[in-house]
Amino acid sequence: MIEVAHNILTIDDDTTILDAYASILAPYKKTSLEDAILKLEQLHDIECSAIDPTDRTMNFNLYQANNGLDGVEIFRQKYEAGSTIPVCIVDMRMPNGIDGLETSLRLKQIDPDVHIIIATAYSDRTNKEILDSLKSNTYYIRKPFNSEEIYQLVYSLSISYTATKTIQRLNNDLEVKIEEEIEKNRQKDSLLFQQAKLAAMGEMIGNIAHQWRQPLNIISMLFQKIHRQHTNGTLDSKAMAHSLNQAMDTINHMSQTIDDFRGHFEPNKEKVYYTLCGVIENTITLVEPSFNLANITLEMSIQSDVELYGFPEDLKQVLLNLVNNAKDAILSNNISNGAIRLEVASSDDQSEAIIRIYDNGGGIDSQSIDKIFEPYFTTKHKSQGTGIGLYMSKRIIEERLDGNITARNDDKGALFTIFIPAHPHPKG
Repeated sequence: MIEVAHNILTIDDDTTILDAYASILAPYKKTSLEDAILKLEQLHDIECSAIDPTDRTMNFNLYQANNGLDGVEIFRQKYEAGSTIPVCIVDMRMPNGIDGLETSLRLKQIDPDVHIIIATAYSDRTNKEILDSLKSNTYYIRKPFNSEEIYQLVYSLSISYTATKTIQRLNNDLEVKIEEEIEKNRQKDSLLFQQAKLAAMGEMIGNIAHQWRQPLNIISMLFQKIHRQHTNGTLDSKAMAHSLNQAMDTINHMSQTIDDFRGHFEPNKEKVYYTLCGVIENTITLVEPSFNLANITLEMSIQSDVELYGFPEDLKQVLLNLVNNAKDAILSNNISNGAIRLEVASSDDQSEAIIRIYDNGGGIDSQSIDKIFEPYFTTKHKSQGTGIGLYMSKRIIEERLDGNITARNDDKGALFTIFIPAHPHPKG
């Protein structure tokens, strides 16, 4: 068995008591006779000896002081040097300096986990006073004491102290590892958000192109009209003013489109009151041109008075992802007369806003429906999807909007349902 050495501090103003502790806690050494008997028994495979060769396998490094102040200083120096003292045996009545209670209190200020053994024949302090002051890890032995009891108590408390410190180190290591994993997850989530934003940005650039194609055609035709009128001499001030007004209206519309898209990529930092109807209408404005080009109908049934408190741009990101997923499902399954329907209503007790998004894209495969909110899971070709859109949508709904989202198949396709706490504006 491996011998383990533990530091022990004994504090007593009586040198004979200190010598007694030194004798009791000295390493156990077998006499030559005991050693010869054990070797003889081992040679003949005899197991009848009362001598246990594993007795007292723990060695103690003993430190001693004859007053409390010196004892505290020894304890402090060892602790600061990284060599703790698990057990201290302290006499209660010590005339010079501080008594045993004050000594023990100072020891515990240095190391709260230290075990204090109060050794005394009589004391100026009551047991209750001592316990109330020192609280845990305090023990008593009465003088004159039994040598074996002291050894076993010091032995047991040394093991207990070591176990406590080991558990503390393990807990500290575990906390560090947990914090490291949390930080890794934060970084991972940040990357996922960035990927989701980039994917959404790609969608938005396509939508901007659709939004601007018609206005640019209008402006181009206005310039051609002005040039033609100027060439044939019919460009008077009235015609010029009319063309200018048309151009400015078109440019203002394009500017508003930029503001709408900029708002999507500058999420709210603070919660605000907003109407769910306004967010959905703004979302539809962003995607409607590309849906018209794909011959997909967008239907809406919206309860206009539903109000929320939170981050409208985050909700817009979720809605954009869901309707674009629905569009992709319709196109990939070659559904003619594709349709997506958005419904908004309040729960019966008015405590929740309920958003339902239906499509007729054929639904979600039964083997995949339980996995669609997992990160990097996608049923699309890798060139079409990253597998993070629904995962991020779920995170946004749960963590940013305090709601939840579910998915199931309906008669003709998928049905996503979002539940968000309703918050009517306090001003009404």
